[in-house]
Amino acid sequence: MFLGKFRLAIALDGGTTNTRARLLRDGQVVATSRRSVGVRDSVLSAGRTGLAVAVRDALAEVLRAAEGHTPEVIVAAGMLSSEVGLAAVPHVLAPAGPQELARGAVVRHLPEVAEQPILFIPGIRTPPSAGQDGWADADIMRGEECETLGAWSLLAERQVDRNASADVSANPSRTVFLWPGSHTKAVEVDEEGRILRSYTSLAGELTGALASHTLLAASLPEGLPDDPDPEAVAAGARLVAQSGLGRAAFLVRIAALSGALEARERASFLVGAVIADDVANLVRQPILDAPSRIWVGGRQPQRSLYGHLLRTQHPTAVLELDDDVASRASAIGALAVAAHFGETIKPSSS
Repeated sequence: MFLGKFRLAIALDGGTTNTRARLLRDGQVVATSRRSVGVRDSVLSAGRTGLAVAVRDALAEVLRAAEGHTPEVIVAAGMLSSEVGLAAVPHVLAPAGPQELARGAVVRHLPEVAEQPILFIPGIRTPPSAGQDGWADADIMRGEECETLGAWSLLAERQVDRNASADVSANPSRTVFLWPGSHTKAVEVDEEGRILRSYTSLAGELTGALASHTLLAASLPEGLPDDPDPEAVAAGARLVAQSGLGRAAFLVRIAALSGALEARERASFLVGAVIADDVANLVRQPILDAPSRIWVGGRQPQRSLYGHLLRTQHPTAVLELDDDVASRASAIGALAVAAHFGETIKPSSS
């Protein structure tokens, strides 16, 4: 496996609201540092200084676990390679795998962040289709390509059977990975693990915006629950199907004024409504037309919530990645790209 190329490596990934650094030794994560700073902070502050400081501090924290050894590579993915990140790297066009991403990757030396060069991985762009509304089939991703490639590699290493079971009508050459987060991302891969296209919704950010920047804020606790109430989640899913997301969201306020739901239940209701609405729209998209399997990743509780709702609405086998694969996928995928990169990415000996 490609991981044999790097005994010690650091993988950086940044999103809309968080940045993370992970130290890997022989493919295993041995230290993690997270900062609640993302590219949204760069946009709001009209500068990248805060993001650079967050990455530098996260790097310094995981480097302490390296016990004086220099990582063979520092690789950055996600929004860190966007125009509002640390180094702007253009998307590569789908279909694409590690080799295509490596050809589009760039090395940057950022002394304010790290002493050694950093390899920045591009995202992947799905082109538009023909027709009047063909532009609406276009999509972009940054970060999920590494998660997808990493999950694929780890599952292949375990010799997971990626073919559809005999009683499921499906094309065994197509698999979809679903990554809930600030942006829900469905990513289709072929039998070789190359990414064919993606589909994105704003579900995660929409939940946060409804909870913090609308009238609903007065009816909700500070922060959404890490352990949503199952019955309230089910009620949100049920009522969004009956009345639509706009009405279901307003019912949070009705629940508060009438005393129908407690604060945690109201937050759980909102989470359930947004996710159920997202899933209902997702299953109608061409990207979910009979893949052999759908693997759901991301963090909990979204992983289980999306997995459960997908299983109720889609005939394809829906499986959830375990914590080990879900937590390592991004870093493993980034190292897969780095392994195909030819230019030197080690610190100078001079």
